[in-house]
Amino acid sequence: MIRPFIRIKEVFFAVRLRVLWLIPVLVNLCWAPYFLLPVKAVNAAELSENQRQKQTTAKKSQINLPDLSAEEPLIVYDGPGGALLKSKVKADFLETFNPEIDIFQNKSAEPDETSFSSSTVPNASDNRFEIIRLEQKLIGFNYGLEYRYVGKNLNHFNHYKKKAETKTKVDLKNDQEGVEIWGEKNIRSVGLKTFFARFLGNVDRDPSLPRMLTHKYGLEMKYKMDFLPVLFSFSHSREVSEDTSELGYSEYQGKQKETYNGSLKYYGGKSFNITASTSYSLSHELFTPDKETESFRHGISSSIRPASNLTITPTLSFGEYRYLWYGEQEKNPSASLSINYRKIFDVVDLSLRGRYSQTKNTDRSLDNERLNTSIGLSWTAKNLFSRKIGYSLHLGYYQYLDNIDQKNSYNSLSTSFKLEFQL
Repeated sequence: MIRPFIRIKEVFFAVRLRVLWLIPVLVNLCWAPYFLLPVKAVNAAELSENQRQKQTTAKKSQINLPDLSAEEPLIVYDGPGGALLKSKVKADFLETFNPEIDIFQNKSAEPDETSFSSSTVPNASDNRFEIIRLEQKLIGFNYGLEYRYVGKNLNHFNHYKKKAETKTKVDLKNDQEGVEIWGEKNIRSVGLKTFFARFLGNVDRDPSLPRMLTHKYGLEMKYKMDFLPVLFSFSHSREVSEDTSELGYSEYQGKQKETYNGSLKYYGGKSFNITASTSYSLSHELFTPDKETESFRHGISSSIRPASNLTITPTLSFGEYRYLWYGEQEKNPSASLSINYRKIFDVVDLSLRGRYSQTKNTDRSLDNERLNTSIGLSWTAKNLFSRKIGYSLHLGYYQYLDNIDQKNSYNSLSTSFKLEFQL
C-alpha cells in the first residue's frame, strides 16, 4: 500500500513550481465568458457583429493579467558563506487572491581557485540557496506553498535558517530540493496546522550516489495559555523515503519513520525565556521492517538578556538511540553556551561559543568526546578612501578524544580574518 501511495503523490507533485502560476490564470480565463447562448437568431447576429467590431477590446477584457509589485531586495545576513538576500513580492489575482511571496537567495563568496584542481570544474548549483514562499490568508485560514533548493556543497548554511524563517516541517540540510504545502487555523488559544512535503536528495543527479525521494506529512497543535506566558506544542508526523536512482542501491533503499514531538516554552519577556522539548521516533527500513530503531531526544535551552546588547544562550540535550534488531544502545549527551555582546563601546561586536558532546554505545565500539570553542570580533571604521571598512577576526579550537584508541585523538586550531569596504 505504501509504494502505490508514493507513486500517486509523486505524479501529482512532479509539476514544477512555476507551472502553478498557471492555475489563477486558467481560473481567470474560465471566469470571463467568451460566448452567450443565442436565444434568438437576431441576438446571435448582433452579438457576432459586436464581437467583430470590438475584437481588440474584448481580448483585453477577457484576460486580466495579475498585478505584481516587488520591493527592493534586502540583505538579511552578511557573513561566513556569503550574503542572503530577501525579496518581497505582492500579487493580485481577480482582486480575491492576494498572496504574499518571499524570495530568499544567497550571494556566495567567490570560490578560491587554488582549492580546485585544474582537471575539475565546480558546479555553480552546488553553492546555491533558494527559497520561494507563497502565503495566502482567506476566511481565517492561512495556507501556503514553499519551494526550497539547498546546494550540495553550500557551507555555513546554518546561518540562513533563522533569517529565512522557514515554516516547513522538513529541516534545512545540504543537497536538498522540494516543495511543501501547508494550511493552518487558529481557534481561540489553539492553533492547528497540517502539511505535506516532497523532497529529493542528490540535487546534482550524481549517478554514483542514491537519489532519495522523501514524502512527509503530519499534524501540529499549539496551545497558548491565557493566564500564563506559556506555550505548549505537540506534533505527529510520518515520513517515507525511497531510493529512486536507476542503479537501485541494495544497502539502503528506503525507510519509514514516525515521530512525536512535544515542547513547553515559557516567555519571560525580552529578558528571559526557556524551552523544554522532547521527541520520540520509531523507524525501520522500508523493505526489511524487522530492522527497527528507536530514538529519544530531550533538551532544555534558555535565552537570557541582562542588557539590550548582551544575549546568553545555554543549552543542554540528551539523545539515545536503540537498535532493536540486535539490542544495542547509543547515548549522546551535549552542552553548549553562546554569548553575543554587541556594540561594545559602540564599536566592537564580540561572540563566544563553546560546545561539548559525548558519544558512547553499549558494545564499546564507540566512545569519544568532542570540544568545540570559538571567539569572534568584528568592528567597523571609516577612512579617507572609503565610506566604511568592516573587519572580522575569528579564532577556533577543536579537540577530539577517542577513549578506545588514543591514536585517533587530535586537536586543531583555526583562524580567519575578513576585510570589507565600501567605495
